[in-house]
Amino acid sequence: MNEPVSFAQRIRTTAYPTHEIGGTVWTYMGPSQHTPPVPDFEYLRVADTHRTVSKVWEECNWMQALEGGIDTSHAPILHRSLSGDSGIGNPITSPFVRSSAPTLELDHTDYGYRYFGVRDLDESDLYVRGYHFVMPFTQIRPAQVGRDNGPRTAIISGHHWAPIDDHNTMVWNWSYSFGSEPLSEHERELAGTGNGRDAVDWSNEFRSYANRTNHWKMDRQVQATKTFSGIPGINTQDRAVQESMGEIVDRTREHLGPADRAIVTTRQILLDAARAVQDEQDPRGAKNAAYGQARAIDRIYTRETDWHGAIVPEMNREAALTR
Repeated sequence: MNEPVSFAQRIRTTAYPTHEIGGTVWTYMGPSQHTPPVPDFEYLRVADTHRTVSKVWEECNWMQALEGGIDTSHAPILHRSLSGDSGIGNPITSPFVRSSAPTLELDHTDYGYRYFGVRDLDESDLYVRGYHFVMPFTQIRPAQVGRDNGPRTAIISGHHWAPIDDHNTMVWNWSYSFGSEPLSEHERELAGTGNGRDAVDWSNEFRSYANRTNHWKMDRQVQATKTFSGIPGINTQDRAVQESMGEIVDRTREHLGPADRAIVTTRQILLDAARAVQDEQDPRGAKNAAYGQARAIDRIYTRETDWHGAIVPEMNREAALTR
């Protein structure tokens, strides 16, 4: 009787079509006649001065990592600073931390979906964060409202979660400026995020220096006085939560709620995509390049504003340019 072939074995022994874009080799799984168009994310089209890209090995199943990334509820808690002068994490003065727990709203698209975390900021204003999920493993997130209430930026960030095998994931991290100003040297180096050269060992398959073996470099004194987690680097904090659950968590034991709407939808459309492939059909997003116009945007609106009508045009590059 033949032994079952693992996902990792299939990846290693199958020749798939590839494309090289900006020095990155993209490999496509499946028959060559179903190869999708080459990636067309906006960050691939901007000048090198306006873009930074990194990668890091994550020690858990790719779906587990992805779901942690697309969740919007955890960020103001896990990544927050505990004091106004800590200089670490999301400041307590930022709209992200000052606002309430989000209400999630979601619009289906040809490439996946747009989703929004809508938070009460104060009696008169709402803080709205608009994201994109692009099939099958990409999140695009906003970074325009100043973390310290400073000037609004023109920066967008995101991740690609690419499976290595059943228990490991390579996470591609990127940020770019869609405005006239390039990224600063500090922004390009990703210093302090957990994804830069200061945090990732390039000579050891892009493994994180902070990992399970050293408790992700958690500092209990920092945790008690400065940040919620005590772990340096926002993305290191994410990996700590996702990896500490174990490589694959038994999801039959979980209880999802309204704040998990994006995760529920992701599972549904990925299952639909698997069924489409079984039926020799193209899954959602395989032939659609509309995501190339997708921008993630966050804004503060008065409660009287039709926030959905205001933010959606800004989340499409072509629509935003014509306004």
